[in-house]
Amino acid sequence: MKKISLLFLVFICMAATAQDKPNTVPQGAGIPGIGGIALGMNGPGFVEMGGSYSGVSNNQPNWGDAYLRGLMSGGNNAFDGEMMREDRYGDTGWWFAGGWTRTFSPNWYTDVHFGSSSVSGFFLPRLRADGFVNRKLLPRKQLVLTLGGGYDKSKTVNSAARAQIGGTYYFERPFVLQGGVTFTHANPGGILARSQYVAVTQGHDKEHFFTVRAEIGREGYELIAPQTTLFNYMIHNYSANWRQWVGVNWGFNAAFDHETNPSFHRNGGTLGLFLDF
Repeated sequence: MKKISLLFLVFICMAATAQDKPNTVPQGAGIPGIGGIALGMNGPGFVEMGGSYSGVSNNQPNWGDAYLRGLMSGGNNAFDGEMMREDRYGDTGWWFAGGWTRTFSPNWYTDVHFGSSSVSGFFLPRLRADGFVNRKLLPRKQLVLTLGGGYDKSKTVNSAARAQIGGTYYFERPFVLQGGVTFTHANPGGILARSQYVAVTQGHDKEHFFTVRAEIGREGYELIAPQTTLFNYMIHNYSANWRQWVGVNWGFNAAFDHETNPSFHRNGGTLGLFLDF
């Protein structure tokens, strides 16, 4: 139960993340409750590499990304990291991020994540930090409540602070239901935007996980050109993620996502290969 629940949180983060687009969450965006596999140095983990491509409407350049991410485990600690090359809005940048998940007791665990980007890539945050506290409830510990927040600073004057509350419920059958609400306070302008999401996952570790996710609401801001920013705009984001083990210790991760905002529509796909160890 514990292993499956932590795996689910990681895969939600990857697919959305994600979160959100299949890779880096855009500046000022709301993300689902971030979690990580209970990782460390002498326990299980994985490495994954892959890429994504998105077709973008309204004469916007198409997107093309490549990523490398990994996790390691041991004891009560979990460590994960990722490196991505992102080609978006006619510019290219690199994103680097790492996270730490710490289990304090059978009922409590926390996770923190920090990321930064290269000088290039105007659309990427200069820095981003997120932290969450998670509490397991009910006799089977099948309900996990999440409370947390984050902050990001762009390469221009824009910044955003986020607060989030969410929950995850694990059914006795191999289904998991997750949902939450994110409030984003963005500057300049003192904007307060709210978004909400729901996700359903089916599957077992070492077999497959299939996740569908929907997010609607408003975002605080997003840079779409060096001198152009969307503020307090409506979003509709939908995604499906399929993580399939082909062998005992390896498999593929495939995702499709659709994004709609006032500036463009985007349809994208991601394909990656992973190796467990």
